[in-house]
Amino acid sequence: MSEREKEIIQTVADALPKMSERDKGYFLGYAEAMASQKDSKDSTKENESE
Repeated sequence: MSEREKEIIQTVADALPKMSERDKGYFLGYAEAMASQKDSKDSTKENESE
């Protein structure tokens, strides 16, 4: 894991306890959407290389 990734994780870990339940839900939804988008791009690349 890069130093930048470690910094991001630490920032999120520090901010999460201070967030309202609504903000936590928004953050979770956003993170899931980003992960899904990345998975979609990865599978598209795999299909193009075949």
